[in-house]
Amino acid sequence: MTNGTISDGARSDQQLVEAYMGGDPRAFTAIVQRHRARLVYVARRYSRNENDVEDILQEALFKASRNMHTYRSEATLSTWLHRLVMNTGFDHVKASRKRLRDVSIDDDERISPEANPGLAHDPTAHLDRTIVVRQALEALPETQRRALVLIDVIGLSVERAAAEMGVQPGTVKSRRARARAALAKAVDGAAGGASKSGF
Repeated sequence: MTNGTISDGARSDQQLVEAYMGGDPRAFTAIVQRHRARLVYVARRYSRNENDVEDILQEALFKASRNMHTYRSEATLSTWLHRLVMNTGFDHVKASRKRLRDVSIDDDERISPEANPGLAHDPTAHLDRTIVVRQALEALPETQRRALVLIDVIGLSVERAAAEMGVQPGTVKSRRARARAALAKAVDGAAGGASKSGF
């Protein structure tokens, strides 16, 4: 076995997972280095600043290291890691909302949102929509969800996504289009329901 970066770089994701499960800590480091850029992109969707990004990423990678035994190769490792970051980011947003609810600044007029525009930013303003989208995403057929995630979240081209899924580009386009239509319908339906309820 050759050592260090050369052997890690030459190994597939599946080989790195197997090596890590076999007790090689360098394999997990190689996994992180290989996928970090895409995972940072996902984490930014749930954060207000780079500190939040790092917190989300570190928590998600900790979960990945502890739960690697649950990874199944039916899905690509990048998709599995993406879901971990997405779920961790969602939890981070919920925790932020709870902290804002628990901390009251009404008694101190010196730090009102009007006086400090930075305090007026609500990172949870779109949480309801995020919940609707996430539920709709989970309800999609796996093939449609994967096409959408690979292209619209992870940022792969249609051709690269098709290669990842082992299908023709036209099939990926079709699956993605159906997924996007289903999500749009879910969001529109939720918005209509909210307006009827008076929210």
